[in-house]
Amino acid sequence: MSIASLTSLINRRKKKLLRNASIQTILLASLLMLTYYATKSEMRTTGRRTTSEDLPIMHTFYEKVREGEDDLLEAWKAEWAIAGFEPKVLTLEDAKKHRFFPRMEMFAKPEFGTGYNAMCLYRWLAMAASGGGWMCDYDTFPTNFPMSEARNLPSNGKLTSFELHVPSLLSGTAEQWSIIAEKLIQVMHKVKEEKKSDMHAFEVLSLEGNKHQVDFRVAKLNMREGFLYKKAFSSDLPREVDCEAMAIGRAVHLAHRYTHEAFDRGMFPLPRVKDYDTALHHRGEAARVFMADWRDQCGGSNVK
Repeated sequence: MSIASLTSLINRRKKKLLRNASIQTILLASLLMLTYYATKSEMRTTGRRTTSEDLPIMHTFYEKVREGEDDLLEAWKAEWAIAGFEPKVLTLEDAKKHRFFPRMEMFAKPEFGTGYNAMCLYRWLAMAASGGGWMCDYDTFPTNFPMSEARNLPSNGKLTSFELHVPSLLSGTAEQWSIIAEKLIQVMHKVKEEKKSDMHAFEVLSLEGNKHQVDFRVAKLNMREGFLYKKAFSSDLPREVDCEAMAIGRAVHLAHRYTHEAFDRGMFPLPRVKDYDTALHHRGEAARVFMADWRDQCGGSNVK
């Protein structure tokens, strides 16, 4: 082969190699761009690394009895969404899907009628019929919730309560929710209080020890209670959140009792409210103020 022919062959091979390299570079760049935009679209504005199509779910149960608390429910939805969950509201219709509902209804109607305490009992079946997982009261709001447990249930899926026998925040498999729902009916006759409820029956289970296989966790390590400001406030004293207290626990429970205590101490964050009954009807607005104060003053959640 002549030198001219050899030089021509070498040049052709160089061009082919360069062309192949360019194609590979373009393909790699395209792949990287697609990956970037796919990842970006899956990131929520809260910064939680979870896709919008696959958010962990936090359930609550809500049936409007008497005047209802629609605004508090809306505040609940907003806060759990900010925390990185999909808030899902269960109703009586969900409970009716459970095989045990007719038997529970036969017990509940004579005992509780169709009011609030009956609904509290039906929520256990609603959770079981909906596949189990996490549930909290709609006056319970997320603080330092460990997202590693959002999908991977604690205690290997065994029913777990984070405020001892107060069912304000619980988790468990559907099977566990079913088992405990039936047990609540079985032990209701052991409740000593004249006005019975699912919480009192749940307390019976807690007092009977480990035989019911429920993980009752101490409240002080898992749940904060009420509007945790450092002191009473007025026009001269601004609201100051107790950030040290709020750094403990995965949620805060703004229950009726804790709201009453906050109001009596001058720590209910709506100064225009002058009586306790009005405070109760404005818990949704008060919850928004308190949670915003907590984020602004304490920096929000201290876990990821």
